[in-house]
Amino acid sequence: MTSAPLPPAALDDAFALATHSYIFLIGGGGKTTLMFTLAHHLSRAGHTVISTTSTRILYPSPQDAARVIIEADPARAATQLRSELPEARHIALAKTLCNADRKLCGHAADELDALRQAHVAHYILVEADGAAGRSLKAHADHEPVISTQADLVIAVIGTDCIGHPLDDAHVHRAARFAQLLNRAIGAPLAPDDVAAIFFHPLGYLKAVPPAADLIVLLSKAGVAAQRANAPQLATALRAADHDKRIARIVLGELAGPHPFVERIP
Repeated sequence: MTSAPLPPAALDDAFALATHSYIFLIGGGGKTTLMFTLAHHLSRAGHTVISTTSTRILYPSPQDAARVIIEADPARAATQLRSELPEARHIALAKTLCNADRKLCGHAADELDALRQAHVAHYILVEADGAAGRSLKAHADHEPVISTQADLVIAVIGTDCIGHPLDDAHVHRAARFAQLLNRAIGAPLAPDDVAAIFFHPLGYLKAVPPAADLIVLLSKAGVAAQRANAPQLATALRAADHDKRIARIVLGELAGPHPFVERIP
């Protein structure tokens, strides 16, 4: 997994990076690619960046993060980050190496808040839930794990979910998804299903702080058939957004030979 060579201005505009610095990523597959894409972009621009998780992520490749710090004590982590970030610019941080699969377990939200309040880095990017690579998910009771101090939440939805069956091959926690929406396992997924789980009281936004801005990334749009799903998805999300929570919707493909991001009007 590597960061995509996207035009810097496109990333700045799509994700409002000039006005947000404590950013949490939630939702379907593609969050890790987005996190490291943003981290590389920001560090190349001269900023210091921490990429981390409030749950678990795979141990990053050297291309994703050349420097990884694993430190359980937040105060010692802050000291190490403060020493190394001026030169490294981007460091992946974790609390522990949590199992034999080389997954990293992250610090609690209040510990990440302390790093932010200590001004250890210009940006802190946090992957706040998992999706097992699926483009759509139902959240467990304990997730997403988002700080109340987050200033931006980016919710990722894969455009390729539309038309596929509601099952474990296409939806993370398909049984819970079906239960929450009273849908049958195996039923084809429609844009209205995505909007329904997104705005369900136990869905994507249940832990998003009211003061945080919200951006939706419709990802996995590199194939024409998948990209064609985006207008209907955006329309369904906006129609269900009665409280006007979504600041903008972005279409993008961050992996592959032709990466792009663009705002959907």
